[in-house]
Amino acid sequence: MRSDAPYGKIVETLKNRKSLPPLAPEHAWHPGLDAEIAGLPEERMAGDHPDGRLSALAWKAALHLWNDSLEPAHAIVQELETPTGAALHGILHRREGDFWNAKYWFRTAGDHPAYHGLQARASEWLAEWTQAGGGLPGGPAGEAIRTIARQGIWNPYLFTDAVEIAVGRIGETAAVEALEAIQHLELAAFLRYLEARLAP
Repeated sequence: MRSDAPYGKIVETLKNRKSLPPLAPEHAWHPGLDAEIAGLPEERMAGDHPDGRLSALAWKAALHLWNDSLEPAHAIVQELETPTGAALHGILHRREGDFWNAKYWFRTAGDHPAYHGLQARASEWLAEWTQAGGGLPGGPAGEAIRTIARQGIWNPYLFTDAVEIAVGRIGETAAVEALEAIQHLELAAFLRYLEARLAP
């Protein structure tokens, strides 16, 4: 991600957080970033791209999600009637624990271009993680993760089901760790997609 972009400092701060964003955050990771994200210059970020302003708004929502700031992200995505807005809306509701609603928004988003390549990255990460740690976790969450590892294309519904199984269950620490890493790959896919649509 470009360090000279107007959002460069915010991205660097988020990259330096010590832990991955949780599946179900209870509060913002860095409350001070909310105002900085809100103050990003949408017109400058949009440039002369046809969908620049919409992409700039979606970028701000994605940064809020990275910062675990669900309310500011929701305020943006509920007004963003685009496939990207719908996909980010789905991620937001999944992180709120509203799994049925998350799936509704993923259906609305359809086969989003940000998903292309995500499955390969998730499968590769899971293969490396399995080799390093001696295997995938057991139980229902582990079985869902095994299915994610084997699937051919990204399935946001399956990932939502896996998160629903793992969140709040005692003894699912390994599954939660894997799902948090995959969730981070998912958000990174959207950030890459959006960055390509913003002015340099």
